[in-house]
This record gives sequence, C-alpha cells and structure tokens, in this order.
Amino acid sequence: FFFERLLFSSPDTMATPTQSEFEAIVRNLMSPDNNLRNQAEGMYTTIKTGNPTWLVQALLHILTTSQDHALRQMCAVILRRAICKTGDDALFPALPQELQNSVKQQLLQLVAAEQQKPVRRSLSHCVAGLGSTLCEKNEWQELFPFLFNGVKDGDSGLKKSCLSIFSSLTTYVEDKFLIPYLGVLREAFQFALGEQHDMEVRIAAVDAISSLVVVLEEEEHVVNFQSVVGDILKTIGQALSTNHEDQALEAIEALVTIGESTPELFTKSLSDVFQAMIQIATSQQVEESVQQIAVEFCLTLAENDARHTKKVPHFAEAFFPLAMKWLTTVEEKKDWGVTQEDDDDDDEITFYDVGLEALDRISLALGGRVIEPVATGLIAQYLNNPDWQFRHAGLMALSQCAEGCAKQFEVNLGSIVHMVLKHLGDAHERVRWAAVHCIAQLANDFCPGFQLAFHSAVLPALMRMLSDSVPRIVAHTANAIVNFMDEADVEYTQPYLDELVTKLLMVLQNSTLKFVNEEVLAAFASIAENCEAEFVKYYDHIVPYLKQLLSQPPADKQDRMLRAKAMECITLIGMSVGKEKFAPDAKQLMEMLHATLSSKLESDDPQVQYILQAWARIAKCLGEEFHPYLPHVVPYFLDQAAIQTDVTVTDVDDRDEGNDDEEEGVETLMLAIKGVGDRRIQIKTSLLQDKSLACSVIESFLEDVPQGMSPYVERISQIMVPLLKFPYLGEIRDTASKCLPLMLACLPPHIGKSDMLRHFAVHILQAVQCEHDVEVACSLVECFQRCINACDMNAMPDNMVFDCSTMLKKVFDESLRRRGLVSKQQKEVAEDEDEVEKLEAENEGEEELLNQVVEAVGAMVKKYQSFIPHFANTFYPMCLGLLGDGYGDVEKRLALCAFDDFVEHGSQISQEAVAPYLQPIISALLKHCSSADADLAQAAAYGLGVCAQYGGQVFRQIAPEAVQQLVAITKNPRAQEEAYATTTANALSSMVKLIKFHHDHDSGLCRMDNLGPIVLANLPIQADEIEARFVHEEVVDWVLAGNPLVLGENHSNLPAIKELCRKLIDTDLVNDGTKEKMKRIMG
Repeated sequence: FFFERLLFSSPDTMATPTQSEFEAIVRNLMSPDNNLRNQAEGMYTTIKTGNPTWLVQALLHILTTSQDHALRQMCAVILRRAICKTGDDALFPALPQELQNSVKQQLLQLVAAEQQKPVRRSLSHCVAGLGSTLCEKNEWQELFPFLFNGVKDGDSGLKKSCLSIFSSLTTYVEDKFLIPYLGVLREAFQFALGEQHDMEVRIAAVDAISSLVVVLEEEEHVVNFQSVVGDILKTIGQALSTNHEDQALEAIEALVTIGESTPELFTKSLSDVFQAMIQIATSQQVEESVQQIAVEFCLTLAENDARHTKKVPHFAEAFFPLAMKWLTTVEEKKDWGVTQEDDDDDDEITFYDVGLEALDRISLALGGRVIEPVATGLIAQYLNNPDWQFRHAGLMALSQCAEGCAKQFEVNLGSIVHMVLKHLGDAHERVRWAAVHCIAQLANDFCPGFQLAFHSAVLPALMRMLSDSVPRIVAHTANAIVNFMDEADVEYTQPYLDELVTKLLMVLQNSTLKFVNEEVLAAFASIAENCEAEFVKYYDHIVPYLKQLLSQPPADKQDRMLRAKAMECITLIGMSVGKEKFAPDAKQLMEMLHATLSSKLESDDPQVQYILQAWARIAKCLGEEFHPYLPHVVPYFLDQAAIQTDVTVTDVDDRDEGNDDEEEGVETLMLAIKGVGDRRIQIKTSLLQDKSLACSVIESFLEDVPQGMSPYVERISQIMVPLLKFPYLGEIRDTASKCLPLMLACLPPHIGKSDMLRHFAVHILQAVQCEHDVEVACSLVECFQRCINACDMNAMPDNMVFDCSTMLKKVFDESLRRRGLVSKQQKEVAEDEDEVEKLEAENEGEEELLNQVVEAVGAMVKKYQSFIPHFANTFYPMCLGLLGDGYGDVEKRLALCAFDDFVEHGSQISQEAVAPYLQPIISALLKHCSSADADLAQAAAYGLGVCAQYGGQVFRQIAPEAVQQLVAITKNPRAQEEAYATTTANALSSMVKLIKFHHDHDSGLCRMDNLGPIVLANLPIQADEIEARFVHEEVVDWVLAGNPLVLGENHSNLPAIKELCRKLIDTDLVNDGTKEKMKRIMG
C-alpha cells in the first residue's frame, strides 16, 4: 500500500511510511529477488530525496531498538552511505543541527554498546566515514576523546572498534590534522599491543599502525613510531605460539603494506625484523601461507630499502638458502613430459613458486655484489647433488639470479655456460629442461655478448636437444632458440641455419602435440627475423604448411593458439623476405584472417590479438599496396580503439567482505585514497589490452599506408586526442601521442593543417603537464615537436606560441628539479654501486625528457618568428645558468644544443633578433670545445660551424680561436674512437663551413690551404650521417671546381678520389645529388 501512496502523492504531500513499512523496505533491500530489491531501491531513493530527516531518524530508530542483527547491520550500511557523502550529494549538512548532534551522539553510544561483531563493524565504518567529513572542520570534537578512552578503558570489542575507526580515518583526513595527535596515537597503539589484551585487539592495533604510517608523508613523523616495531614482532610471535595463525598472517600483511611505502619504520630494527621473519619462514610448525607471507615481507623490505638491507649482517646468507631449499620441493608429475602446463591448482601458490620468485627479486633488489658470493657456492653444491630436485633447483636458481648478478656472473660466464651445457645430458628430464631454460635466460640476460661468445657451443647443443625424447623439452628448446636468435647477429647464426631449419621441420612433421608445434613456429619466426631476406630459401618449405593450417577451421579450442602462432609466423616471415616474395600469399592470407575474424570468435580466443598484429605486419610489408584492404580492417580497429574501458569504482563496505570472486580478465585493486577513503577499483584488463593493441595497429597503418589513411584522420583524431590523458595505461597514452604527427603527415597537401595543429597543441599542453610517467612525457614532447615540424611556418597564433613556450619551460624546470633530487640521492648512496646504477637509470629518463624539450624548443625557433623573443627572455638566461659551475656536462650540453638551434634557425628568420646574443653564445662554444665529455664537445663544435655560417662580423672576430679549437679536436688522440668520432665529424664539418664562409679572413687561417688538408685526411666521415653528407658534398664540389689542392699536382689525387666515390656512392653518407656528381667524377 505504501508503494501506491508513493505513486499517487505529489512532492508537496510526499507519503511517509510507517516504521514497520520502512523496515520492510530495508529487508527487501537485502532480498536475493532482483524485482523486490529493485522496487525497494526505488522506494528508498524516493524517501531519501523527499524526506531525508525522517530517513535518518528511522534508521537510528531501528539501530537502537531492533533485535534483528542483519537488519541493524543493513541500516548501519545505509546510514553510512546516506550521511557520509560529500559535495553536491552531501545529506548530513542539510539535516537540522539538533539531528546532526543526535546522530553523532547516538553513533558513539551504539558503537560502545553493540555486542554483535558484524553490526559493530558496520557502525565503525559509519563513524569513520562521518568523522572524515567533520573532524578536519572541528565539527565532532567528541570523537577522538571517545576513541582514545575506548582503546584505554573499553572492553575488547570496543577497543577493536576504536582501533578500526582510527584505521579508517587515516585514509580520509589530511596529515596536518593527524600530526598533533601522533604522540597520543603512538601511546594508544602501544598500549593496545600490550600482552594483557586479547589477540584480536593487538592485531587491530597493528592494522591501525599500518594504516596511519603509510599515509604520513614526512619521514620524521614515521620514525616516531619505530618504538612499536618490537611490540608488533612480539605480537606476531605470540599469535603463532597460541595458534592464532590467521591473525599472524593479517599482521604480517599489514607490515608488507608498510614496507611498500614507508620502510623507514623498520630501519632501526631491520636485523630483528629479518631474523623474526626467516624464523617464521623456516618453521615446520607454521602454515604455508604464513611462511610465504614472511618471505614476501623480507622481499618487500629488500626492494624498498635495499640500502639498509645490504648492511644487515648475514641476511643474504640466511635468506638465499631458504629460497633455494624451497625450489627442491618440486615433485615428480605423471605425464609431465607430454603436457605444456603443470596440473597444479591455478590458485595454489607453492613453496616452489615463492622460492623461484624470491631468488629473482632478491637478486635484483640487493645486486650481485651481495648475492653472488652466496649464490655461487650454493648453486655449485646443488648442481653436484645426486638428487635430481637439487640439480633442478641449482639450474633454476642460476637462471633466476642471472639478471641481478649480471656483472659478477659475466666475469666467469664461460665456466657457467660450460656447467649448464653439461646438464643438457642429465639423466633426469626435469634437469635437462631446467638446463635448456637456463640457456634461454642467459641468452636474454647477457645478449648480445652471449651470442657472440658462445654461438659455436650453444647452437649445436640446442639443435641436439631438438631430438630429445621428451616433447616438453623439445618445445622448451624451440623457445630457447627464440631467445638466442632475438639478439644474435646473422653473421654468427648463418652457418647453422640449414641444419637448424631442417631439424625444426622434422619436429613439425613428426609431432602431434600442439604445444610443441606452437613453439617450433615461434622459432621459425625468430629465425626469419634474424636472417631477414636470406630466409627466402626456406620460404617454400614452411609457408605452404602455414597456409594449409590457416585454411582449416579450428577443430577445438586447443587449435586456436596453434593457428595464432601460424599467423604470427607467416607474417614475420613475410616481413623478412619482403614484398616481392610475400605479396601473392599476403592477399590470400588477408582473406583467411578476415574470414576468421568474421566468424564470431569468443572473447577469450587468442586468435583475435594475433590477427590484429598480423594485419599490421602485412601493411608494413606491402606499404601502399595494402591500401585496398584498409576499408575492410580500419573500421574494426577504430571501434576497438574507441571502446569504453570497463572501470568501476565502488566503496568498500561490510557487504563486500568475503566476496573475492573475480571475473576472468578483470583485475581488482583495493586502494586507500587520501581524502576519499577505501575504494574498490575493478578494471577489465582484457578490454585494455584490446584497446592498446588497436591503437598500436592504427599507428602502424598511419606510418606504413599514409595516403590510404587520410580519409580516417578525423575519426582517428576524435579517438586519439582524448587518449593523451587516458588514466589506466601509459602504453595507450604513448601510442596516442605518436599518432598525432602521423595524422598531420598523411593529410593531402591541399588540406590545411593549422586548425588540426592548434587542436592537437592545446591537448598536448594539457596532457604533458599532468603526465607522471617520464617515458610517456618524452613521447608527448616529441609528439609536440614532430607536429610543429609537420606544419607550415607560423601555423599557430601568437597567444598559443606563448602557451607552448610556458609549457616547455615548465616541463624542463620540473625535469631538471627531479634530476637534481636523484643526483643528491646518488651522493647519499655513493658507496652502493647497485643503488647508484638504479638511480642513474632514473636520471637517464630525465635526460631524455630534457633532450626532447630542447628539440621542441629548436622546432619552435625554426617555425615561429614570435617565439624568438620568448627564447631570448626565457630560455636564453636559463641556458646561461646551466653553463655555470653548479651543473654537469649533461646540462651544459643541453644549453649549447639550445643555443645552436637558436642561432641556426633563428638567424634564418631574423639575424637582427639573434645578433645581440651571439657574443656570449660563441664564448660558451669556444670554452667547451675542449671538454673531455664527447657529447658536450660535439655540441660546441657543431655550434661553431653554425656561428661561422650565421655569425657574420661577430664570429669573424674570433675565427682564429675557433680554428684553433676545431683543429685541436681532430688532433685529439681519441679523435677516431667510437665515443669521440661524432665530435670529430662535427669539427670537420665546421672547418668546411669556415672555408666556405670565411676563406677571406685576414688571418689566413680559414683558407683552403690551411684547413683543407685536415678535412681531406679524415675522409670518409662515417660517424655522423648528416655532417657526412654535407662534408662529402662540399668535397665533391671542390673536385668538380678543379681545386688544385684537392686534385693534387697533375691530378695525382684523382685515383684516390674515385676510389672514395666508389666506397660512398651506395651508402647513406651522401645524398642523391652528390651521388650524381660522383658519377661524373668516376666517368
């Protein structure tokens, strides 16, 4: 009847249910019947909108009077959702003040009095949620005293509830609110950890400490809680000794959370922490899950605080043997050799799994200097053990440690390889498999030196293993061949190809196991990529098999991956042998792929992604001949790229507890978001992968079939521009950025690009300033630079030029600041080579971003006259600052590169605008020509050539000094070394410019007879393609002009000149015009 009253009442006469009617609505909200539940939700929404005051009073009435525990718990959940929202949906601030006060008072009373754990838990969530909106505004002054008193004087249930509320509050409120309470909180938590309390209270205290510590931003606040670590360890130990293993597990999981974000909490007690965890991990009386989480905590601390972990005495000596011992738990399995996967329960994590991962992570975290001394002897012992599990463990440990111990292993790599190869003949199949696996890992971790040094030993050994009687070993051998071929030079693999291809073909012909054939096809693909056009002689032996396989529909689901591998194999072969050989088969293949994709494949069918990648490869191979197929495939890719990502964000509340079921292809993350609270984020990762791949294929089409893609540019733009800020996957943002300049490039000449450039620029500016991934930021800035270069002069209005200037300066400053912080960290850990190397990798990322910004600045100077004043006012003083003593060679090089572009491109627009800045720029160039840093010296040498061309009278005044510096570069003992050759090439190019533009200088130093012999003595130039083309063209012009110095007396130098032309004419070191001139010289 109430529902009818709701239907027929107006907003002004909104029907109010009776208390019993409302209780019925709440019960129906919990109903498994969708119809009842949906109806109840509609009623609830109507009440909440029409009479929120009555709603809150009704909920409180049920909470204080009902004996139905499930009903009370549901009301607590509803009340939380109703009163804890903020912003426009906030209900609590709209309630009468008297009711607000009543809600706060009754909630605290309910928490104190409630005896049912589920209800009390939901009430605690409600208190925490409301407290998060009120505490920072000082509108619930009674809350914290209530919580402190509850922890101190309440019963066990209240203590646990108060600690839980503390835990939840920390994810909502800001640091500045918590900081005044830190001392009291520490005392309360330490009190709750006392042995007089039951274990649930003590574990709740550990959770509360974890929740608080991870949100503290300043280290000085975190270290205030270091005194509780001992009590936490004691709590965990007593939980285990009293058979509270689940609670011990919960406590260690909380410690893992701390270790991930604020490991400094454990700095003073690392030794005790590690000792306790290893003791737990090695205990036979502890459940496997607790042993494993103890190892996870050790790894987390080692990864996030390697600097201090390395200083803990004997940690590696205790941890590494533990992980290796767990590797020996691998068991014999029936039919192991004829199956691809182990038949373990997918959800079961074994000691072997944890041990395998642990060795990899600890080696990467602590590095070879710490791990190698422990690993080498222990691995050798295991490899000599008569028990096959130990030999298997030794080989797997070696493969897991190889990357982290690369520097140390490389010294004795020959002995290691010999030792591994010996085990390819082991009597036990699992050991032989492990040896093959180890070879594959070494080929990956030590490439390309491994392939160069050991091809004559490894390839014959792998070919022998293709004849092993165990199919799984044969399959893994094919996989190892892929690893070897991926980084091998064809010069070293070519002698083995005939035999290798023959053996793989024999496996393919004789094997009936799909997983073996899949790996063989992958091996063929890697061989094709390795030897490229030379693979054509094997083409007719392999491609017909692949075409036949793809022409037949899959007999069952097990056929799908084999077909997918065939698609990959045939298209990689096609790219290797080239269009002429592959084109006829490519057209037939396209029809097969289209037919397969049109056959309504299931969502989990692996063929889908392989088909998409196959189309991209075919397009790359055929180029514009792929044009006719675009209408059949591009719409599909556009739809896939535009698909909405299925991401849901929900509150974590009591009704969700225990509901851990996950849909396949969906990843769930539980996050404590500062100022927002606990949220569950669910992402459909399969859709993300499809979207990313589609974007990548579109990028490939734009690059390989530009003319054919022009009709799709508008739609692609609508998809890609928003993806510049796609929040869930950096790979998609990166690909989207690369598509923008390609779109501009594929537009027909008659279509203006200015409007599209302006549209792109606005969104690039927004995206790059909020990008947190340095690699993606590099792509965005490069995208901007390429877009600028793809368009005409002055394509953007002056106000946008100003915005671009501001953006580039901001990105540069931020990157420079981060680089400075990393350099400071490097000094702090200078004694730790591994840490220094990790930080150097961060610095290299920032250096690349700075390089891209300088390139973009150069593009702006080149294309926009209005940018020149911005450079002069903003970047010029910045670059002068970078040349000061406070910066290193990298920053100085960046400054000189910016100056080089300013002079070169700015002078072509307005020499008058550049002239006032030439003197300081030239002085800087002269100063750094003699730098020991080759890159810095190169920038200086190049810049002198630019100034010789555009510097006019300002440069003429210092021309003799420039000659002196450039000649010194060519006479440097390192002049022709690989690292310095590019500097020499730029110096020679600048000498040619001095001859060309200042040959009449009064000093005579710039004449041909002074600099020409130096240039000629250093030909040909090979280290810098651009400068080589310029110098070689000028030299050819000297020859054609009959320059006697070049030709020699009676043209005695002509034979040598002709020989030089013959060497260069088919290379990229001369341009097409120069090649035609060379033909004239050669007769």
